[in-house]
Amino acid sequence: MPRRLAIFYSLLLSALATLASCSEGGYTPSGDYPPIVPDYVGVTVPEGMAPLSFEMTDGSRFSFTTERVGDTLFYHVRTHDRKTGSRTQYKPFPVYISKDAIDPYIAYRLIEPSYEGWKEMGLYYRELSSYKEKALVTNAAIGGGCVNCHTFPGGDPTRMIFHARGEGGGTIFREGNSFKKINLATIGPHKQGTYPAWHPSGRYIAFSSNSTQQSFPIVGSQQVEVYDHFSDIILMDLQTESVTTHPSICEETRMETFPTWSPEGDRLYFCVADSLAGVVENRSRVRYSLEYIPFEDGAFVGEPKTFYSCDTLSLSHPRINGKWMLLTGSAYGTFPIWHPEADLYLLDMEDGTMIKADLLNSQESDSYHSWSSNGKWVIFSSRRIDGRYTRLYLSHFDGQGHFTKPFLLPQKKYSHNVLRLKSYNVPEFITGDPGELDKEISKLFVK
Repeated sequence: MPRRLAIFYSLLLSALATLASCSEGGYTPSGDYPPIVPDYVGVTVPEGMAPLSFEMTDGSRFSFTTERVGDTLFYHVRTHDRKTGSRTQYKPFPVYISKDAIDPYIAYRLIEPSYEGWKEMGLYYRELSSYKEKALVTNAAIGGGCVNCHTFPGGDPTRMIFHARGEGGGTIFREGNSFKKINLATIGPHKQGTYPAWHPSGRYIAFSSNSTQQSFPIVGSQQVEVYDHFSDIILMDLQTESVTTHPSICEETRMETFPTWSPEGDRLYFCVADSLAGVVENRSRVRYSLEYIPFEDGAFVGEPKTFYSCDTLSLSHPRINGKWMLLTGSAYGTFPIWHPEADLYLLDMEDGTMIKADLLNSQESDSYHSWSSNGKWVIFSSRRIDGRYTRLYLSHFDGQGHFTKPFLLPQKKYSHNVLRLKSYNVPEFITGDPGELDKEISKLFVK
């Protein structure tokens, strides 16, 4: 055989042998991660999290296996295109397992994201180690009204409040197996409670009392604008069942909202803006800053002081985790869920600097958020998938100002996120199973 031909065959056989060794089972290796949705590549999840389900972005058929190496779980994904016969083995993508525990449950409201109306809504809770979801309270239990603004002190599943709007409504209080309904306006300064915040002692609850309206812009992509005509801060003492206020945080010239307590309970932080005539026409000028007022012996004292203010940013939903505060910032106004530009910001409460939490944010609205009881995880709402429906994302926090790539709350199938025409609203962590409460709550609404 001629020398050149022998060399050619030798090289060909070598190439074929190399290709065969790399193409296990006829699959062609790819140096890229698989194009999947949701994007779980490189996320950090807690130990025991419900399995991550995903699909290929082009809808192609696939299979995968997993391999755990230390605290990293590698997903080996293969695709098979039956039309072309091509088979691809993608580069294994990592999912990092954190040793930091997460609260076992979350609670949220499910509601159509519409101003037109709704027939059913409810407060639900979900086990994070599985896909199990149960109804906490549905509006069927209160005669078809609205249920909202649920909160648990420190994530305690045996204590909670929520508001029931509609005929015979009021604020619902749970203490273990005891339930009661109170109309706050009848026991205090004639003001209802809206956004609540539990004092660390569990004895007090600060509420904002809001007169909320909405308008419908005819220019631009924003469908709805929700705004306050006025809002004040009120305080409820659960021990005496009394509601009081303080003149400096209950002024007609200012709108105070979104209260949150310092970890020590010696300060109440809140968002505030100057009242403005013609708020609908001038809504782009309404920007909320962050203030605080001292709290001693069950009462607010002194005058509020500005903690953070920005001429180009309106702040809402402040939530504290040690020295850190996470807030939502938007161009203006007080209802960021309808603002595509709304993003999450992290404020260092020791030096007063604030930065955009870029890793958490998207091109659509990123807003309401809460911390886990140990401060290691955050859950927040985002409309990043389609700009319409709010879904839940989680991220690990290292306590030093850094978040990990957020991941979509896992469902049994990814299609659940697309086919469920409900928004996830006001996510909160819970440290245990709160139980299903429709039967008990309905007793408060018997005519």
